[in-house]
Amino acid sequence: MNHTLILTDKPEVGKTIARIIGADRRENGYMAGHGYMVTWTFGNMLSLAMPKDYGKARVDRKDFPLVPQPFRLMVKHVRTDDGWIPDINAVKQLKVIEKLLPECSRIIAATDASREGELLFRQLYQYLGCSQPVFRLWISSLTEQSVREGMDRIQPLNRYDGLFMAGDSRAKADWLLGMNASYALCRATGLGNHSLGRVQTPVLAAISGRYRDRENHIATDSWHIYVNAVKDGIPFKLRSVDTFCDRNRVEEFHRDCSHAKGMRVTTVTRWIREVPPPALYNLGELQKDASRYYGLTVCEVHDIAQSLYEKKLISYPRTSSRTLPPDISATLPDIMGKILAWDGLHDYVRETGINPARLPEHVAGGDVTAHPAIIATGVCPGKMELDRREMQVYLLVVGRMLEAFLPPCKVECTTVDAVCAALRFRTKTFRIVEEGWHGIFGRKGDIAPEDARFLTLPGIAAGETLQVPACSLVRRRSLPPSPYTDAQLVEYMEKTGLGTPATRAAILRTLLDRKYIRYSGKYIIPTRKGLYIYETVRGMKIADPSLTSGWEAQLEDVEQGKSVQETFLKEVSQLAEEVTDEIFRLCGSKEKEVE
Repeated sequence: MNHTLILTDKPEVGKTIARIIGADRRENGYMAGHGYMVTWTFGNMLSLAMPKDYGKARVDRKDFPLVPQPFRLMVKHVRTDDGWIPDINAVKQLKVIEKLLPECSRIIAATDASREGELLFRQLYQYLGCSQPVFRLWISSLTEQSVREGMDRIQPLNRYDGLFMAGDSRAKADWLLGMNASYALCRATGLGNHSLGRVQTPVLAAISGRYRDRENHIATDSWHIYVNAVKDGIPFKLRSVDTFCDRNRVEEFHRDCSHAKGMRVTTVTRWIREVPPPALYNLGELQKDASRYYGLTVCEVHDIAQSLYEKKLISYPRTSSRTLPPDISATLPDIMGKILAWDGLHDYVRETGINPARLPEHVAGGDVTAHPAIIATGVCPGKMELDRREMQVYLLVVGRMLEAFLPPCKVECTTVDAVCAALRFRTKTFRIVEEGWHGIFGRKGDIAPEDARFLTLPGIAAGETLQVPACSLVRRRSLPPSPYTDAQLVEYMEKTGLGTPATRAAILRTLLDRKYIRYSGKYIIPTRKGLYIYETVRGMKIADPSLTSGWEAQLEDVEQGKSVQETFLKEVSQLAEEVTDEIFRLCGSKEKEVE
């Protein structure tokens, strides 16, 4: 009874912590030694009970909205050929944890340092009927230093009550809205089980809506005239300022320009634009860049970042912050010193003479209560076996840190306006004057002004005449909207407040697992099943991202004690009633009960 039980939510995290604190004896489902027993869950092994578990195996219209009093927990279930059954791995590990509890005088919660991790632990504590005092381990990386420092400053669990209440409120609110909407749709249509949710359904609607817009697109034509100009033997192109929709009219202008001997420059504008280094990564920005540059999916980046975290190479990845609080900022010079000592850095980094002691202003200033931006820990991969995708994501994080310590990129932008045959023409170009942070990856798209080409123009002055050896007419056909890429979908979810950095990958996994969406190359498109759901609930509240747009602010109030859970859930219950009423009204009720 003198042992301390440490509970994590992943076996690898548990084994890492166990090694650091000296619990090196391997047992069945846990590690032991040095007065500690370290065990783990396999993610969320519990969930809120289903309606049938409340005696609602058969649901009638009068039963809506479904509001459990109180909510109950059950072991996570998995789908098999014989239906839904308890997850055997969860059952076994729960028995391991239950067996260890009587041998422990206190518990340290070392689950994910987030709302989701706090909820996971509290649900388990409640489900197993624990009574031991509990403390919280809150760390942002799995390095030995971070873990030891975290163990030295463990806090009573009640310090994180607000975090739990926010997580618990979100889980119950998602149940109320998702379960009621799903069961109402099945009851109203009689067409089997279809899953709806306050986040997954608006995301599905966005994907499906864009897909339908693409199918229904009617192409239109427009024309631009391009003239080839020459100065000092250097050719370049200017495009007509006006866009033409009348074929006959544009052909007349094209003939006039073709007969012209030259064109007169009216104005030349040059200016230097300073592009500051980008902020450090949070998970959303990392997912977008990994998708944009390497074609990785949201789910892949989420899993890769978790793997890098467990390998102690990066800090906690499921963060929304892009800055560092003072305590983490203080460690950055040492981390940067270790990174700069690596042999693999290219010459540009060494030539810049980065001073790791000079902390950039845009890096510091993070909230001390939130997880910091994603940074490398200073642990060198060395001979560590990283696959190609892991290395790509890891180098994105390291590269972003290096960029933060470099000066702005200075870009010279030039706009040339000219007249040919009474038509106005323009070209926009840019060139790099000082590489600054841009030299790390050298991606021109990161610094390019809108509609500008990377080109060094010859010396051109207003009033001079340029030779025009050729002129061309270019037809442009309006293109249908492309389906969402992962990067675009993350951006949409961020903009509309759908999900969090910690949950967006799970949302997409849910839609993929339920075969509502699929990948077509790099694009995300709906399946026939997904389109059916979309067409059924199109225009309803459950498909509207604004339905729960204020939830995050309300959950923040719950977390900070400015609001109480009961008030929030009462509002959600009323909303669930409105959603189910709408589904029954618009779908029409079938005489078939939900089993």
